[in-house]
Amino acid sequence: MSDDIPHHVQTFPISVVKNATKLTARQIRYYEEHGLIKPNRNEGNQRVYSLNDIQQLKEVKLLIEQGINIAGIKKLIKKEF
Repeated sequence: MSDDIPHHVQTFPISVVKNATKLTARQIRYYEEHGLIKPNRNEGNQRVYSLNDIQQLKEVKLLIEQGINIAGIKKLIKKEF
């Protein structure tokens, strides 16, 4: 990922996010449904993600691998903000 792109700007399609996070499209949409990320939609109504979204998904994946469920992850995320 380029340092020239601001981390909050939502520019990446789900295919890039899948490659960067090693998650499936379904997993990414599931985490969105649970409010763990909030991608925007482009003019073609496709989801677009930021570098922050990608980092958040990587953190979610790590927590899931450690055995923390979605409810626990939501609590952890709220504490961070």
